[in-house]
Amino acid sequence: MTDTLADKTAAEKPQGPSHASLAEGLKPELLGAYKRMLTYQFSGTVVLVTVMAAGLLGSYAIARWEPPILILVTLSGMLGAFFSALTRLYNVDQLSLALISPTVSKLNGWHLLMYSFVPPVVGAIASVVLYVGFVSGLVSGGVFPAMSCKGNGKTCIDLIEVLRNYGPTGANDYGKALIWAFIAGFSERFVPDILQSLVMRSQNAEAK
Repeated sequence: MTDTLADKTAAEKPQGPSHASLAEGLKPELLGAYKRMLTYQFSGTVVLVTVMAAGLLGSYAIARWEPPILILVTLSGMLGAFFSALTRLYNVDQLSLALISPTVSKLNGWHLLMYSFVPPVVGAIASVVLYVGFVSGLVSGGVFPAMSCKGNGKTCIDLIEVLRNYGPTGANDYGKALIWAFIAGFSERFVPDILQSLVMRSQNAEAK
């Protein structure tokens, strides 16, 4: 009976390669590319978090200085992209299938560095596009931040005033703007799907 119970227990265990066996089965160039990408993206994340923390602490210490919301949105989008990339790299079980391709493993150090920083660049662009959607009113609703022109006598009718004085209305709107910027960087399809929906909405409106 003991043997039967042991056999049953062994059968219930997930049958799959362990981390050690996966690492041993990887080609040296794949493992080397993985290590370098992990180093680049982890270092980039640490630097980005440090810059954001220093900026926010600096603005708190110097009450007269307020960090531009567009810069914070951009950094938040980059942070979301780094977070997504590091999450994928952490799932080493899928390394040989999705994370590092044989083509990527052939890249030299400089090109691999550029490849590693493609996600944060895309995240920065996506977060800025989404923020412009908030400013334009094309992306609006209860879950999105409310935007307004702030400051006595400010009209926000030119680009400089928009960049300086137009932004989230209240504290919760600042939080929404940063959260959505993070999501825009984290999810590669989020902003493209929004743009596609806007195009379809425009086409449907023209057809009526």
